[in-house]
Amino acid sequence: MGNLYSELKKKNGNTCYTLSQNKPAKMNVDDWKVTITYPTGRSLELPRSMVSDAIHKLQVKGVLTVEEVHEDITDRHGPQTDRLLAVLRELPGVTFTSSPRALYLKK
Repeated sequence: MGNLYSELKKKNGNTCYTLSQNKPAKMNVDDWKVTITYPTGRSLELPRSMVSDAIHKLQVKGVLTVEEVHEDITDRHGPQTDRLLAVLRELPGVTFTSSPRALYLKK
């Protein structure tokens, strides 16, 4: 599988959806971060290092649960966890389940 962060950059300006409530948000992707902006105007930045770490774990294991992201990647920061999963959900080859909340990558 190629560089998935590059694939994510191709989706700059697209809409992503949270796993928990399927809420839409606009994602802006550049070389340093992903910014998620909701229709209310509220936004949250995810550093590229955090996104890349999650992508790596997903590529290695083929699955990434909300618990793993929350405990190991976002350091229990709920809003970052939800938005990071929303971003990763948009990657090619990624599917998700809402119960349990998890992402799966086809290899």
